[in-house]
Amino acid sequence: MKNDARKLSTDEQALLRRLAAQQVIDGESPADVTRRYGLGEKTIYKWVKIAKEKGLNALAPKPRTGRGKILSEFEEEEVKRWILSGDPRQYGFDFGLWTRQIVANLIKERLGYELSLGAVGNVLYRQGLTPQKPMRRAYERDDKAIKEWKDHTYPEIKKSAKKQGAEIFWLDEASIRSDDPLLRTWGLKGKTPTVRTSGQRQGINAISAISNKGRFWYQVYTHRFNADVFIECLKDLISNRRKPVYIITDGQSVHKSKKVREFVATMKGKISIFILPPYAPDLNPDELVWNYIRQTGTTRMPLLKGESLLERTFIDLELIAQDKNLVKSFFLNESVSFASD
Repeated sequence: MKNDARKLSTDEQALLRRLAAQQVIDGESPADVTRRYGLGEKTIYKWVKIAKEKGLNALAPKPRTGRGKILSEFEEEEVKRWILSGDPRQYGFDFGLWTRQIVANLIKERLGYELSLGAVGNVLYRQGLTPQKPMRRAYERDDKAIKEWKDHTYPEIKKSAKKQGAEIFWLDEASIRSDDPLLRTWGLKGKTPTVRTSGQRQGINAISAISNKGRFWYQVYTHRFNADVFIECLKDLISNRRKPVYIITDGQSVHKSKKVREFVATMKGKISIFILPPYAPDLNPDELVWNYIRQTGTTRMPLLKGESLLERTFIDLELIAQDKNLVKSFFLNESVSFASD
């Protein structure tokens, strides 16, 4: 009786091919093997020829192209593990970002299936993966030191602030430009849309500090950031505040300069500065303020003709200052949630 191999799974078909070819190579009659498995009269000879010339592995499942669900659930979970465990460079690729083409290449190399880019996209979406803009991480980043800071150093800072009745502020500086890259817009395929903006390029500098109580302070300036500027900003930050202020910021050289340290010493505990671990900007909630400004500022609403970037930035920052819930929301981000209480 002839079997219909189309009813078998891919793996079962491959196993049948290898078993039948191996039995003939081991000395059994092709006719007996054909009769046992219900094969076509000429099928067995083709399999044996391939096995003798290329080996039994040549009868394994062939790479296939298709739009259906080709990978098993286990195989799809393996693809997810590849992506979440690192980047493509760990698998021999030169590129550091996951693309559908790279995933397709890895699936073909490791699982033996040739999937279209659309099919790869379906696999990724089924596994809860979506295309996202990644955060940068420096090679010099010391994850052990960062964990130590989060688990021990920051709790000690928090404990000390509570004992002294101080409020913790997270501080950061940023440069803002009128010609930052625009966000996406719709247009005709193959023809890049044009958005009219001011041809006068403008740039300003700004500094801000936030607390998990919803308080927000900022300054905008056009000159270069140095110790004198920073000291003037610190004076403004603590003016009219009855409680001592604890400032947590990055290790920028100005923050640690001798001039700034001497100024802090003269304040007799009214202000204290604590430095974050190197290469750890994701620990600072104030970084999220500048991400928000860039996403809602000139990248989304280009300057009008004759409009001042300085005035626009003042308005954008003042709107944040007036929205305590927005300020508190920056502390809800997973990377800084440890500082939310």
